[in-house]
Amino acid sequence: MNVTFLIGNGFDIGVGLHTGYKDFYNVYCKEKESDTGIIKHFKADILRDADTWADFESAFGEYAFYLEDEEEYIQLFENFVDVFSEYLKTEEESFDETKKEEILRGMKKALTSYYHIHPADRMPIENLIGQYNTTFNFITFNYTQCLDKCVETVQAASNVKERINGEIGEIVHVHGYTEPDLIMGVNDSSQIENEAFSKDSTILNELVKPRQNQIIRMNYDYNATRVINQSKIICVYGMSIGETDKKWWELIMNWLQGNPDRHLIVLKHEAEKRQVFRWRRFVDRTREYLFMYGGVSSEKRASLESQIHVDVDRDIFSMDLRKQNHAFVCKSLL
Repeated sequence: MNVTFLIGNGFDIGVGLHTGYKDFYNVYCKEKESDTGIIKHFKADILRDADTWADFESAFGEYAFYLEDEEEYIQLFENFVDVFSEYLKTEEESFDETKKEEILRGMKKALTSYYHIHPADRMPIENLIGQYNTTFNFITFNYTQCLDKCVETVQAASNVKERINGEIGEIVHVHGYTEPDLIMGVNDSSQIENEAFSKDSTILNELVKPRQNQIIRMNYDYNATRVINQSKIICVYGMSIGETDKKWWELIMNWLQGNPDRHLIVLKHEAEKRQVFRWRRFVDRTREYLFMYGGVSSEKRASLESQIHVDVDRDIFSMDLRKQNHAFVCKSLL
């Protein structure tokens, strides 16, 4: 039985990296002498309303509305991606892969407790796990290789099957790596809120993630699709459910509808105190996003609810893996 984890930035944050967009903006928005006028203006706009830019990909698609020059829009995007790539590489240097025991404990905890959710949700999943040998696969939406190093540590350990009650399968970086093929942007042209820009082939090739995947010809999306379709259980961890990854929510909802024995677990971090009424609203809202971005019709939604399991404050991959006294130096800002 294949169990697949969809891994978002919550994983990197959970192991100690400062990889949130707001962390990056503190570095990116510092002016450089080489900044052009449009880049200075862009940075000022981000600082003026940082909450709007909490999801850069979505916000940048909306930002097109305020621009008229296609070349300036591309210049802003390429500048951002270049500095973001350098920032992530610098942050990744703070990851301490020598903490082998910490990694083994953390990965064992995650791979043996991801389904420890509410009893009514947990029961059908435990029944499945008891029937099959498990292979764990990972589809990461991150650009760093922190997850890869954690998985490699598990694979190199003795008695792997006994430690994690299963085997390690494969890791797919669906959006590439920090270099040379970092893929970021929007899901499709409709998310670029400028009619001229949304028809410009150069902009589409740079900003639309499925097109970028086709252009680089690395089969990231093909491999991720294959892994998803071969899964019995999918666990989403550390990811926001948003429109810029609509392609994947559509695929997962179609996968879920293909077999009533398939299950989707969504583990979310929620800062608010979890009273039952807040938890209920949160679960309903998460399912609504899945149905909306997954393109599930209203008449099919009720039948899928028993296959979708949402829980909060389940930081199963949380590990203290940041190097002590790591000095941050982002070369692109020197």
